[in-house]
This record gives sequence, structure tokens and C-alpha cells, in this order.
Amino acid sequence: MRMQRLVATMLLTTGISLTVPAFAQGIEKPPVPSIAIIDVDKIMRGSMAVKSARTQIDEIAGNLQEQIATEEETLRSEEQQLQQQRALLTPDVYTDRRQRLQARAATLQQRARSLRQTLDRGMAQTMQRIQLVLFDEVGKLAEEIGVNLVLPRSQIVVAFDSFDISDKALKRLNERLSEIEISMQQEEPGSPAPR
Repeated sequence: MRMQRLVATMLLTTGISLTVPAFAQGIEKPPVPSIAIIDVDKIMRGSMAVKSARTQIDEIAGNLQEQIATEEETLRSEEQQLQQQRALLTPDVYTDRRQRLQARAATLQQRARSLRQTLDRGMAQTMQRIQLVLFDEVGKLAEEIGVNLVLPRSQIVVAFDSFDISDKALKRLNERLSEIEISMQQEEPGSPAPR
């Protein structure tokens, strides 16, 4: 009985080991990886579209800063005038004018914050649009050179420069998208956030 179990176990083990390779032959192996690397940060720094977007943002921010500074100066001037008139005004009139000035100052600060957020949002959306074009071009480039896996350099510890296709990707991005227009969508206070 013991011998029969041993023989049965040996036959079962041999049978399993013989059927596993036959079964494994039916499974398709994944392709051998052909890898390339891109340095997304380097490409974005060298992108003409990114430079165009930054120039536009700087110009818009400069104009907005001038407007805010002019309005702040007007408020300071009105506050100085109010301080000079304090002795001539009744306490109620003085308090009322001071509160109105403070309310205008608070509104101006809120508007400045909102404009900064709009600029940040506009730049982030523009960068995403540029990256989408970059990734599309990287996909086309990878297909052309026979690469089936592209990894970002930031995720790689060691790699030879021969794997890096960043310069080719940057050239293609600049050829396809040398300038980009920033769309600034300012949210009105109290309006629902865009979906």
C-alpha cells in the first residue's frame, strides 16, 4: 500500500511537471522591452511654448500688479485724507468712512488673490496642454525608433545616455508647438467651480 502511494505520487509529480511546460507554451510571453528615457523637466525648460507661456504670464502679472498698486495707493491717499479730516468729522461719519475704506481694501485684497489664483490656474492648464502634445510626440517618436517603453528620467537611478531621447522629443515638440496662447478664465466670486 505504501509502495503504491509512492508510485502514484511519483507519477503525479512527473505528470504535473510534464504538463506545466506544455501548458506554459500556450501562454503568450510579453515582448522584450525596448526602453527609452525622457527628461520631462529638461524638455519643459527648453520648450519654446513654455517660454512663450511664461512671457505671457509675466506680462499679465506685471499689468495686474500695476493696477493693484495704483488702487492701493489711491486707498492710502484716501485714508490719509480721512485721518486729516478726523477732527472735523463727527465720530459716526468718521467710523462710517473708515469702514467703507476698510471694505474697499478687503475687496481689493480678495481681487488680487483671485487674480493670482487665475494666473496660477491658467499656467497649470497651459503646462498640461503642452505636456499632452509632448507625450503625443514621444509616442510617435517611440514608435518610429522601435521603442515599446518610455520612462521619465526622474524615476531612473542609473541609465546610459544612449537611452535618452529627450533632445529628439524637445525638437519635435518645438516644431509642433512653438507658441501657445494662455486662456485666462477668472472665476466670479460666489460662482460654482468649473467641472
